[in-house]
Amino acid sequence: MRLTDKVGIITGGGGGFGKALALKFAHEGADVVVADIDLAAAEQVAAEVRKTGKKALVTETDVTDETSVQEMVAAALQEFGQVDILVNNAGISRSCAIQDLSLANWEKTIAVNLTGTYLCCKAVIEAMISRNYGKIINISSISGHTARAVGVDYSASKTGVLGITRTLALQVAKDGINVNAVAPGPILTPLFEKNFTQEVVDRLRASIPFRRQGKPEDVANLCAFLASDEAGWITGEVIAINGGAFMG
Repeated sequence: MRLTDKVGIITGGGGGFGKALALKFAHEGADVVVADIDLAAAEQVAAEVRKTGKKALVTETDVTDETSVQEMVAAALQEFGQVDILVNNAGISRSCAIQDLSLANWEKTIAVNLTGTYLCCKAVIEAMISRNYGKIINISSISGHTARAVGVDYSASKTGVLGITRTLALQVAKDGINVNAVAPGPILTPLFEKNFTQEVVDRLRASIPFRRQGKPEDVANLCAFLASDEAGWITGEVIAINGGAFMG
């Protein structure tokens, strides 16, 4: 098992990606903090993690609120004494033309996807520096690489995540911390099905050479590798996982 004796925080841990990440990390030997604004969903995922024999701590966390994020990290440190891994997975998405995108919705997307990533990185970094060890994995998107049929707010937020990833990786490499991003293509999750029309879904699926959408488990497998010491010499990278939809 690649993550034995490690502790990982997963934001958005109650969702499709989050569940797959939490279970994969647990099967690889890690205890998990399942952080989500939806407490009931987080509790359900935590219950499944505990069935693997690993510990799971649930925190009701709003990644757009600095106090909430700080409380999440404090709870993890109190429970486990360390935080080895942070996966910034919490996110929202939508598909609409810019003329239909309100300022309020723009600001909400930026707050969750971009500011949330910043706040969570900031909150864990001192604990990781103190141990000269840490793995931060930011969930970006194929939309951070290239134009896609999504809202400009989503694309802008996920492109911004790449900037955070590269700059932070440079800053903390001397402290033994790896910072990388994962850029998935279309992944079949409840959030995806809720926020995209069938026309957009069909268009995105047609762009994938494998002719199938990815699964949350595909992303979880990659994140487990990046969270492990096997990836110890990888930092500041953006790793595409999209079935060949973008090969730039």
